[in-house]
Amino acid sequence: MESKMRKIGRISILIALFALFFACGEKGVTGKMKSAGKTENHEKIDPFLEANKIIVRREAEEIELFIKRYQWTMEETGSGLRIEILDVGEGDFLKEGDEVTLNFQLFLLDGEVVYDSKNDGKKVFVVDKSSEITGLHEAVKLLKPGGKANLVIPSHLAYGVAGDGHRIIGQKSVAMKISIEK
Repeated sequence: MESKMRKIGRISILIALFALFFACGEKGVTGKMKSAGKTENHEKIDPFLEANKIIVRREAEEIELFIKRYQWTMEETGSGLRIEILDVGEGDFLKEGDEVTLNFQLFLLDGEVVYDSKNDGKKVFVVDKSSEITGLHEAVKLLKPGGKANLVIPSHLAYGVAGDGHRIIGQKSVAMKISIEK
């Protein structure tokens, strides 16, 4: 039996493919694409934009359901990162170029633990100078050494369309519990 999250993912992909199919309609003499549809006031509808809006809206709903289920008290940054700071830490805030050693647990929004520093080792990286996901760089700059936080990272700040190539498929938001070593 498929999980609810996989069904939502498959429906999102089908909607995107449906929009792509109808966007590739006939071409006029000018070579410009004809509109896939028009509103009552004759404005063109971009099927890619509409499909993307649906995907983004569903991802936001999935994030909100996760936050409610775990009863986290989150603040949302301008980029869409959700963070609950449990302990800001001590000293100076972390900044670009600082080396960070991180204990963490990363899981999908269905609760499945994907990576855990107890099994996979601690993350050691340089802020804004490494290949770690964008949302993690943003989050650690809101903390100091010894800081702890819960994060919900939308797909565009996590592993994007491609996923991580191992355990996380594309277009998936992730959640993390992080603790920065002093």
